[in-house]
Order: sequence, then structure tokens, then C-alpha cells
Amino acid sequence: MRKSIIITILIGAVLVLSGCAGQDSSEASGDNLATQVTDIRQINEALLDKPVLLKIGAEWCRPCLDQGAIINALAGEYEGRAAVMYIDTDESPELSTFFSVYSIPDSCVIVGVENEQYIYMARDGTTSTRREYARFIGLTDKQTLANTLDHAIELNK
Repeated sequence: MRKSIIITILIGAVLVLSGCAGQDSSEASGDNLATQVTDIRQINEALLDKPVLLKIGAEWCRPCLDQGAIINALAGEYEGRAAVMYIDTDESPELSTFFSVYSIPDSCVIVGVENEQYIYMARDGTTSTRREYARFIGLTDKQTLANTLDHAIELNK
């Protein structure tokens, strides 16, 4: 009994300190330029002619809201050259499961499909069908995501 209380307190402290608890969705900023994904077919259609920057998160998570602002800025800057999309883990839990999300925010750049598997762009410009080698866990700065998108766009030329 005592261990479960201590574990509950520790988990609560981690959530509060990480900024992922007690946040109000009204803190979301500005217009949403990224496209919300509710079906995997949306990603597949976008991949037909451009890479996809995908953010996975939730409205209640403060770092996810901050990542959303970065994603929206990139959506405006890369309009026509890349598709910028996001998944809300609360609204589309099956997509979170599909992408093996265990921590949010979680972002990645998808450059194509091979043998029915997504091909992901890593920050160093290499590609892999293994998302764990090319994902960005936690709040990721705009320049890192932009550099990765630039690699993806160059690959798709």
C-alpha cells in the first residue's frame, strides 16, 4: 500500500515538473496551419508528392503546445514543399499505437513508403524504416526539424 502511494506521488511529480499536467487547452497559440491526421490514409496521400513532418501530442501537454507552435511556423515556411501534420493522441489513440508512441511530444519526418513500411529521415540525413532511429522525443527546436525537412526535400527531388 505504501509503495503504491509513493509511486503515485512520484508519477504526479514527474508530470508536473515536465509540464504535462494541469494545462488548459486554451493555451494553444494562433492559427493551426498543420493538418490534423485522423486516418493513416491522410499521411499516405500526402507522401505521394512530398515528405511529411508529423507531430504527435495532446492538448493537455504544455511541451506539446510549444511544439505545436514550432510545427505551425514550419507549416507556413514549408508550404507546398512538405506536408506538416499532427496527431492528437486523445482523439486518435489507434494512430499513437501504430507509431509506437510512449512519450509526447513525438515528431518525425516521413519521406516515403517501401515494402509497406514508412521510410523516416534522421537528423543527419540518413533514412531508415525504423522510426526509433529517426524520431524526436520531447520539445525539439525549430532548426533541427527544419534541417531534417531540408534533407527530406533534397532526397525527394
